[in-house]
Amino acid sequence: MPSSPAPTPRLRVNPCAAEAAAFIDRWVRRTGLMQSFSAQRRFRKAGCAAFAARVMPDAECGRLQRGAAWLVWFFILDGRPEECGTSGQPPPLPPPYAYALLDFLPVDLGRTPPPRTALERALADAWRMVAPAMSPEWRHRFRTHFGEFIDAWLLKAQGPALPLLDLVEYTSGHELPSGAGELESIRKITRAAVLSFPGEREFSAEFLASRADALRIARAGLEADLARRALPTGAVSYAAALAAWLDGLPRGPERPAEEHRISLTEDIAGSPVDLLRPRRPAPPPVPSPGGGAGALHGGRE
Repeated sequence: MPSSPAPTPRLRVNPCAAEAAAFIDRWVRRTGLMQSFSAQRRFRKAGCAAFAARVMPDAECGRLQRGAAWLVWFFILDGRPEECGTSGQPPPLPPPYAYALLDFLPVDLGRTPPPRTALERALADAWRMVAPAMSPEWRHRFRTHFGEFIDAWLLKAQGPALPLLDLVEYTSGHELPSGAGELESIRKITRAAVLSFPGEREFSAEFLASRADALRIARAGLEADLARRALPTGAVSYAAALAAWLDGLPRGPERPAEEHRISLTEDIAGSPVDLLRPRRPAPPPVPSPGGGAGALHGGRE
C-alpha cells in the first residue's frame, strides 16, 4: 500500500504578531540595520515577524518581540554568503567583524567595545534585551553555541543552529535547570529539534514530521529523567516549545537556503555605523513589556 502523506499540524500563530512586526520595524532602523527606504520595504516583505509568530506561538508579547529581533539578526547574517568560505574552507579574507562578534555578548553583562558596524550594534542591543533575564549558565552556554555557529557560518559548514534553541528557552519562559543538559532525553530532544539553519527556508513535510516523531519519543522519557534527578519540571515546557517551533516551520518542496535569504547585503554590516547620518525621525521609544532592558534606549526596546 502507498504510504500516506505526513500529517500537517494545525498552524498556531502568536496573537502578538502585529506588535512584533511594529517592534522590529522600529528596531532595525534604530540599530542601523536598515539604512534606506528600499531596504525597509524589502524587509517588511520578508515577513520576519510572521515567521517568529509561527515558531513561537505561545511566547509572551515582549519576549516574542525580542525573540523576533534575534531571528532578524540571524537571518541578516545568513544573507551575507559572499563573505563565507566554500565547502568547509575558510574565506581568504574573513569579514573583519566576524571574530569580534563574541565581544558583544559579555557573560557578565559588562560593557562592550564601541560597535563599528550596524551588525555589531544590533547584536549588542539584542543581547542586552535578553541576557539579563537569563542565568549566568545560560549566558555562557549561548555564547559558546554562538561562537560555534559563527565558525560554521564562515566555513559554509552544516553546523547545528544551537543558539536558536537556547533562544527558545528565553521566549518560552522556561530555562533548562542546571544539570538538565546532561540528561540523555534532553540530548535526544536537541538532536530532534535542531536544524542547520531554519531561517525562512521551507522543509519537506515528511522531513519535519520525522523530526516531530523523534521529538515526541524523546519527550516521553523526559519526565522520568527529571524525576530521577529531582530536577524542576520546566524542561517539559521547554520541550513543548521546541515542538511548537518545528510545527511552525514553513513546509514545501526542499529548496536551497539561498532562495530564502533576506537580500539586504548592500544596506548592512559592510560599513561603519554613521550615527550622524541624517535619517527620518524615529517614533518615540515605548516602554518594553518586561524581560530585560535594551541597550539603545535605557530599558526600552
